[in-house]
Amino acid sequence: MVHDLCRNIYSDFASGDTAAAAELSDVAFVQRILDTEAALARVVGRLGLVEQETVDKTLPLINAFVIDMPELSAASAAGGNPAIPVAKGLKAVAKDAGVPVSAIHTGATSQDVIDTALVLCLRAASNVILADLAQVRVILTDLVKTHRDTTVIGRTLGQQAVPTTFGAIAAGWLESVVEAKEDLEGSVGKLPVQYAGAAGNLAFSYPDGVAIHDALASELDLAASPLVWHTNRVPLVRVSNALATVAGAVRKIAGDVVFHAATEVSELREAAPGGSSAMPHKANPAAAVACDGYARRAPGLAATMLDAMDQRMQRATGAWHVEWQTVRDLAATTASAVNRIRASLDGITVDTDAMDRNLELTDGAVLAEALGKYVPRAQIDEAVVAGELQELMQTAAKKHGFSTSPADHTGHAGDVVDAVLRAVSNTNDNT
Repeated sequence: MVHDLCRNIYSDFASGDTAAAAELSDVAFVQRILDTEAALARVVGRLGLVEQETVDKTLPLINAFVIDMPELSAASAAGGNPAIPVAKGLKAVAKDAGVPVSAIHTGATSQDVIDTALVLCLRAASNVILADLAQVRVILTDLVKTHRDTTVIGRTLGQQAVPTTFGAIAAGWLESVVEAKEDLEGSVGKLPVQYAGAAGNLAFSYPDGVAIHDALASELDLAASPLVWHTNRVPLVRVSNALATVAGAVRKIAGDVVFHAATEVSELREAAPGGSSAMPHKANPAAAVACDGYARRAPGLAATMLDAMDQRMQRATGAWHVEWQTVRDLAATTASAVNRIRASLDGITVDTDAMDRNLELTDGAVLAEALGKYVPRAQIDEAVVAGELQELMQTAAKKHGFSTSPADHTGHAGDVVDAVLRAVSNTNDNT
């Protein structure tokens, strides 16, 4: 068990998602190294490569192994990674107990246990993220259904454009969340075990290396392919890109919520808005703001993972090492962003009166495109400049049956909503 003295390095994420952060801390990372060592011991015993009696005596030693994290940190810096002092410590404990060391770190290299531990951390944290995304999906689906026909002004380039529906806006949010969630699920499902030995050819464990590899994958419920990925970092980059995509999807929602919640707009209000130490009138969309802040870190972290794909020869120098913290930071900040957007959307108030009021701000100019089906554009432009658009619309209403209600000019917004809902309902959600 990992020593309690270790500080959770993700305490700064407490306002975001502590459940995912706990799976990504240094404590969890080292514990997953021990879990990998224990799994490897069970496998070599089951395959008959080490006497079962030795395995039976070794497993309790691994499970009870106590790590002083400051001491491990210093040893890791000296040796280049934490797996070296962990394996050395396990063997020392076994020797002191009179137990053969044959079931400890059998045929493995440091990268094998570190990569596998990292994968286990990412899978556990991603499962938390996926569960949160499933809840976001439920909330958004309800918003989309409830507001399928709620008319709101559409905005492009920061300006009022033409009428749409809030259901169509929320459907866009929903669609991106579901797509990003699917990508993350797929990439996590492909995370592989790492067991390849010193130079990636399983030389030490020959002729049983592949059998050990496959059995270890099964033991940890990880993919068995690629067989060796010491310098093929596609599995981690695939997850990194998926995490960054999730962060981007929820950040888009957060940005929209912040705008819609602005005082001058007032179309949305979080269930528990934040206040101000100096301004009592403030009702800040605090959860959306926090989501935006967390999500902004994701692209840079993902870029670092892409840069680290340049892992030369059979073991990288530096490019491998930079991954350990980077990908965990990426998963943690994505988890926090998702957690905060869930909090922002859960119970959010949709002010339809404000939406109606904002539709009238241009004195009908937002219907100019629709009016253009009946009146030449030049005439419409002249009417807008002269302040005579209402009269022009009334004339078109009498002559052509033109509707002056924004609700009658939302086009296929309802069809868009229905199409998204159908697509989402056909998407398997096993989380």
